[in-house]
Amino acid sequence: MNKAILSDNNDTKPDSEPHPEGTPLDRVVNDALVDLSDEVSLLASGEAGPRYCRDWGDDHGVPAPVVRPRTPRALVEVVRRLSKLQIPMVAQGGMSGLVGGGAPLAGEVVVSTELLRRIEDVDVIGGTMTVQAGVTLQAVQEEAERHGLFYPVDLGSRGSCLIGGNIATNAGGNRVLQYGMTRAQVLGLEVVLADGTAISRLSRVVKDNAGYDLKHLFIGSEGTLGIVTRAVLRLQPLPRERVTVALGLARLEQVLEALVAARRSFGPALTSFEVMWRDFHGFVTRTLGIGRDPFNGDAEFVVVLEVSCFDCDADRDRARIEDALARMSEDLGTDHVVVAQSLKEAAEIWSVRDASGEVARTLGDYLSFDISIPTSRLAQVLDVIEAGLHDIQPGLRKMTYGHLGDGNLHLLVACANELVEPVERLVYGAVANTQGSISAEHGIGLSKRTALADALPRAEMDTMRRIKAALDPDGLFNRGRVLAMAGTTGD
Repeated sequence: MNKAILSDNNDTKPDSEPHPEGTPLDRVVNDALVDLSDEVSLLASGEAGPRYCRDWGDDHGVPAPVVRPRTPRALVEVVRRLSKLQIPMVAQGGMSGLVGGGAPLAGEVVVSTELLRRIEDVDVIGGTMTVQAGVTLQAVQEEAERHGLFYPVDLGSRGSCLIGGNIATNAGGNRVLQYGMTRAQVLGLEVVLADGTAISRLSRVVKDNAGYDLKHLFIGSEGTLGIVTRAVLRLQPLPRERVTVALGLARLEQVLEALVAARRSFGPALTSFEVMWRDFHGFVTRTLGIGRDPFNGDAEFVVVLEVSCFDCDADRDRARIEDALARMSEDLGTDHVVVAQSLKEAAEIWSVRDASGEVARTLGDYLSFDISIPTSRLAQVLDVIEAGLHDIQPGLRKMTYGHLGDGNLHLLVACANELVEPVERLVYGAVANTQGSISAEHGIGLSKRTALADALPRAEMDTMRRIKAALDPDGLFNRGRVLAMAGTTGD
């Protein structure tokens, strides 16, 4: 269960006071890596601080030694040496996850990629960028734009999340509707296995059928099969302009009609279709004072559209968009349509949607659901969940928002510990009945292992275990994440 990050009553927080003498594990790691001091930064468990203990989900983590290689070659050597000593390792990126995937358990050493910060190459003709795992998503976006190109993955944590972590979790975000998830943006990958073996296939080509495409084993595996060191990313043409639009609608049926109409009107130029329910949008704008409500509370749903423009005549593109919006407004029976007239106005609209982390910090104990539902079944599933929550306890506070263009819904439910099991059973049961997914983009980590085991057929879970055993037979990498293993804790 998630707890508010700034909560003062979190009795489970690990002691982060310095321990100058160091723990036995600190000393073992230091002795193993002492000759690599020029290539590796080492923090003792008492010196690392909370940054390395807990991710944004805040449910797991204990103080641990932190090893920060400065080069991919050094990371390979670190893993090789720790593997020989049979020391469990947990890979860390920007620690912006929500499911405990990077939070260290007792006896683990943190292997952080945050110092692997080089953007090694941008191939403008081929439309690729080669980066190390510790480059932030925002740095990739900005470097692509400097070359007149575009990296389409976009998350609210863009300034802190790292590319290696994006790849390990197959990050989604705001533009999946048109460009797909991180998996679709990775052409080549370099990873280190749990025994220190490096697999480097930094392919720059889109078409490559030479044997098994091993990179897809590691993308989305949450560090359980290998640690990403470098990647070749696929870049796209940079839109000449991105037009941000806010729609205010009264009913969920109108939202779904707007999605159909937007796809029909804008085709592949429609890059985002985000929806915020009143409970989320109103709380962010009024209570937290982030952004503003362009409809002054007169909309049950606020939809944010992003339309990418490639026409060399910007006025012509804008005229087409405005004509399409006028037709949509008439067909939907709403005059709540706001088109951002500047980058500042667009950022203000998006700031509300990006405020999910700030919302979570205010909820105390809460459950965070990141579910995928076939869009045509959305209303039915939400009715079931709404009624079920009322039956469990009337008045449970919830926040609802999501990337509705791709069926990904985020639901935050504030509830006490004794309600966790019935609420999870309700939500995951409703998802299962529609052949949806219990994790659309956040992953499984430690928090959702039980839910995964309940959701997937036994044959599928057994196949995952066989893959894990083949690549990491000693269970040294991210033990207990995704798949429960003997001797691990965290739930």
